[in-house]
Amino acid sequence: MRVRVPEPCPRGSRSGGRAQCGGSEPEGGAMDQGRTSEEGRRSFVKRGLAGVCAFGCVPGLSGPDDRDSLETADRPQDSDAVPRKWIAALAASLAVGDPEEARRLLKACSAAHWEHLAMPAAVERFRGNVPAFLDFLRSEWGWIIEYDTDTGVIEVNENKSDCVCPLVSGERAHEMGVLCYCSEGFAERLFGAVAGGGVRAEVRESILRGGHRCRYRIQLRG
Repeated sequence: MRVRVPEPCPRGSRSGGRAQCGGSEPEGGAMDQGRTSEEGRRSFVKRGLAGVCAFGCVPGLSGPDDRDSLETADRPQDSDAVPRKWIAALAASLAVGDPEEARRLLKACSAAHWEHLAMPAAVERFRGNVPAFLDFLRSEWGWIIEYDTDTGVIEVNENKSDCVCPLVSGERAHEMGVLCYCSEGFAERLFGAVAGGGVRAEVRESILRGGHRCRYRIQLRG
C-alpha cells in the first residue's frame, strides 16, 4: 500500500487545490498516484538537502521557493566557524577514546598539511644531510635543537609561546590536545624525508596540553 507524503504549499501560494496543499488527491489510476507520490518524496528530499550546511551551504541544492529563507538561515559571518567547531567536536571525541587509535588516525591525517605545504620539494635540498637541516631549523625557524649523533635522538623545542596548528580553535584550544598526534605525524614525515628513512616522533610537551612550549623527541632509525 502506498502512502503519499503531502507536500507543503509553496510560500505565498493561494491556489493549487487540496492536492497541492496536502489535501486528498482526486480519483485517478494507480500510475498517476505513484508518480505524484514519487514527486512528493523527491521534493521533500530536495528541500531537506537545501537546509543542510556542512562546511558552508552548498549552492545549487535549493529550489526557487527556498532561496529567500536560505539567505538568512544558519550562515555564520565567519566562513571558518563550522569547520573549526567540527574539528573541535572530533578532537573531543577522539580524546576520550583509545589514545593509540587516536594517535594512529591523526598521524595519518598529517599528510594533508604536508602535501598542502609542498614539503617534499621544500626539504629536497637537505636530503641525506641532517646536520645542515638542523642548522636551517635553528637559523630560519628559531627552533632550539639538540642532536645526539650516537643515539640518533633529536630533541626539538619550537621556541614559540603560541600553538601554530592551523586546525586549532582559540576558544576551545584547551580541549584539542589530541591534535598533537597529527604534529607527531608531520614531524615524522619532515625528519624522515631528510634522514632518508623512517623515524619515530613523540610530542613531549605542547601548548595545547598545558605546556609552555611545543617540544618533540625525534628518534632516527638507522
